[in-house]
Amino acid sequence: MNINMMEGKVIAQVGMKSGIPVLFGVIATENIEQAIERSGSKAGNKGYECALGAIEMVNVMKMV
Repeated sequence: MNINMMEGKVIAQVGMKSGIPVLFGVIATENIEQAIERSGSKAGNKGYECALGAIEMVNVMKMV
């Protein structure tokens, strides 16, 4: 199991125990090319996607 999977599981547990949604926005790359791809090139902007998810969760929590 890699470090991102372990961190993801722990963060999911925090969200479940606290009842507050927790987003996991860490991008792990093996090289600069992957980092560039995941920050707005071929793979889309993963940081932006995570931030958008956080905003959406705030809006959902306001409606609950």
